[in-house]
Amino acid sequence: MSMASLLDGETAIVTGAGRGIGRGIAIELAKHGCSVVINDIDAESATETATEITDSYGVDALALPGDVSDDADAQELIKQTVDEFGSIDAMVNNAAIISPQAYEDIDLDTWNTVIDVNLTGVQNCSVAAFREMKASGGGKIVNIASIAGMRVSLLAGAHYTTSKWGVIGLTRHIAQEGGAYGIRANAVCPGPTESQRIEELTDAEQRAKSAEEDIPLDRWGTPGDVGKATVFFASELSAYVTGAALPVDGGFTIL
Repeated sequence: MSMASLLDGETAIVTGAGRGIGRGIAIELAKHGCSVVINDIDAESATETATEITDSYGVDALALPGDVSDDADAQELIKQTVDEFGSIDAMVNNAAIISPQAYEDIDLDTWNTVIDVNLTGVQNCSVAAFREMKASGGGKIVNIASIAGMRVSLLAGAHYTTSKWGVIGLTRHIAQEGGAYGIRANAVCPGPTESQRIEELTDAEQRAKSAEEDIPLDRWGTPGDVGKATVFFASELSAYVTGAALPVDGGFTIL
């Protein structure tokens, strides 16, 4: 199996893939021959990403907009994917929101919104995909958590930290129950990453200073870095790996 054919003939769903890290993940999967379903709450960005992937990498890419925090939308996402491609080989749960606030300033509505998208959204898509994978003989669930799920977020607030700890715990439980059905579940934990949303919240000087002081590899990550780790978990390169939480952080968490 060549590197270019790691995922030939396979299909992956990537949530929150209209831009940022999700888009980077979808592109990396496509580079390895994977058909990709692009989910995003923003229909226009989902369509743009799907069109770009088809044009650039010659794989099938389908935009299926929807809100992962809505269980009916999540179930429809799985159903439409199976109707179009016949199966789901990898469910990549990336959709998330950031609402930077001090702990004491987080109101209940904001708390619930962050948890609903970042954690319940992962559950909604994962359990629908799990049922389909169980029936078809296996698959891979890859959850995009964060190093905030291993320590705390320095930017995104207590609700974000809580959601990402929950994602890692959920991933491990899916792995524990899924093994008997050929379902592997792993988490990718990005560190400081130059996504569009983070670029909106920081400036280039801040990021350069952070890279120099806090990251042994002396740079922030890119969406492609997260995508490469996702390819590992979505492919047979990780055939004996489940329940793992992999930091993709340039060494940030070792300091």
